[in-house]
Amino acid sequence: MSEFNRDSLKVKAVLLGASPIVILPSAAISPALPAIQDYFAEINNSEYWVRLILTMPALSIILGGLLVGQLIDRVGRKTLLIGSISLASLSGGVGYFLDSLTLLLLTRVALGFAVAGGITSITTLIADYYEDKTRSTLMGLQSTCIALVGVVVLSVSGVLADISWRVPFLIYLAPLILVPFMILWLREPIHEVIEQEGENRGLSWAQLPLLTIGVIYGVELLHMFLFYLTPVQLPFYLRSSFDASASLSGVAIATMTFCQAGSSLGYGWLKARFTFINVLAMAFSLACVGHIIVAVAPSIKFIVLGLGVSGLGFGLLFPNCKVWVTKTVNAEIRGRALGGLTTAFYIGEFLSPFASQTAVQWVGAGGTYALASGILGVVAVFAFASSVKTALTPATESLSRNS
Repeated sequence: MSEFNRDSLKVKAVLLGASPIVILPSAAISPALPAIQDYFAEINNSEYWVRLILTMPALSIILGGLLVGQLIDRVGRKTLLIGSISLASLSGGVGYFLDSLTLLLLTRVALGFAVAGGITSITTLIADYYEDKTRSTLMGLQSTCIALVGVVVLSVSGVLADISWRVPFLIYLAPLILVPFMILWLREPIHEVIEQEGENRGLSWAQLPLLTIGVIYGVELLHMFLFYLTPVQLPFYLRSSFDASASLSGVAIATMTFCQAGSSLGYGWLKARFTFINVLAMAFSLACVGHIIVAVAPSIKFIVLGLGVSGLGFGLLFPNCKVWVTKTVNAEIRGRALGGLTTAFYIGEFLSPFASQTAVQWVGAGGTYALASGILGVVAVFAFASSVKTALTPATESLSRNS
């Protein structure tokens, strides 16, 4: 076996190539939701149950995310990654053959556990293999890969959903291609990397700054809560208001994801010049403006424009939260800390369809986007205020710079 080189292109490629597993639970089938609802229309409250197909993986991740973090730190990263990717592909792909809404929901639970193990393992490996600027750059690239694959998957899924609601489920089988390369090219980093980092790299559980971690987890929860308003509600809004097809809905959502990829690509450059809190303020401001545009949009063109602006903001949030966590804790508990971040990520995703569906019934889709823009704007103001206070309040400086 050749000597392991964490800086080699093939190691980075397999880690980045596997990262889009996190977006597959939603991107692969989001454009097909209206057709799935039509198929199961005779079931009581089908509009809620069908939306749960999209977000049910989040529930199992909420329940198992912290357990995954424990397994990563105790069992190891590589084995859990390979098993998780394999399970995610199989539990997702089997949806093509199912005629029962109950069975579909159960397979989505298994998919959720697998995705939690996969994305947490990948992110932990990146944090273990690389440091400082390289880590920030790769975390930004990771988010870019997730977003770009999301663009492709959403677009392809929309076309496939026009054929049949079943066909998009076959997209889940694609990650199996990477499993042999994971076996050959990755190496468990615990002994060779974590020991090298030493005791001064971050903080242990006993020293953990709960305020900082709480802010990071809260930001990520809110991020996904508002982000998933679009894949959950937009296909129905476009079909009812503009008679849009599933493929057009896929393209509209993919526009947001494409812009998300662009801003994630520049995260490493941005983080080298601004604090974590500064980046949060920029991100929430952009997302706020984008949601306002969608809320008042008179046509699909303006909706797409608003989604693009929102995507620029959302693209900064995910890598910012991940890097912030890895700079706050040491390598020994990194898997658990990132597992907690994954849990926060999916709590937001799971709650989103319930809250958004209720809001849509009360104030309509436009009003729901207006409410979301208000929330984003309030957070942006608080983030800007925290940035201004940095020089005056040591605690705030520690919170915003924690690097």
